[in-house]
Amino acid sequence: METPAPSPVSQPLSTSPNGRPWALPLVLAVAFATTGWLLVSFRNSSNEGQTSATPTAGAENLTPAPEPGVETASLEIRYGNGARREIAALPWHEGMTVGDLMRLAQQFRPGIEFTHTGKREMSFLTSLDGVANEGADGRFWVYDIGGRKAQVSYEVQPLAAGERVLWVFKRPE
Repeated sequence: METPAPSPVSQPLSTSPNGRPWALPLVLAVAFATTGWLLVSFRNSSNEGQTSATPTAGAENLTPAPEPGVETASLEIRYGNGARREIAALPWHEGMTVGDLMRLAQQFRPGIEFTHTGKREMSFLTSLDGVANEGADGRFWVYDIGGRKAQVSYEVQPLAAGERVLWVFKRPE
């Protein structure tokens, strides 16, 4: 007489169908480790060659050292509450405008964000890093270059090598 095969219900819960209780936890551990390694590797490879400047309340920011022979321009933002941000060395090129510098700063990591209305000589900055102009009686964004007040739209204002653009959120004078 044949003995019946054990039913799956009669198998202990601690074993897998093939009798290896350690197989499932091992497979899961390897899968999680591989996923974590891939995420870290991908994040590190996508950040290679990038530098960062972060908003701070103090005067010190970490900025990249310019490559030898590359002329630069800098950007400083004062938010009107004591906080400021500085990107001290963005690559400059002949014919560059303040608008070009702003777009380079957008690509910087972490980059700035800004919105505007109009085009070219009629372009007007409406917000910078999420801080929006407050209207006629409030504060709004104004810029100067090396202490000289702006006379034209930032989109058409020429910028020389080594110059510093300062954006300040303030009331009109």
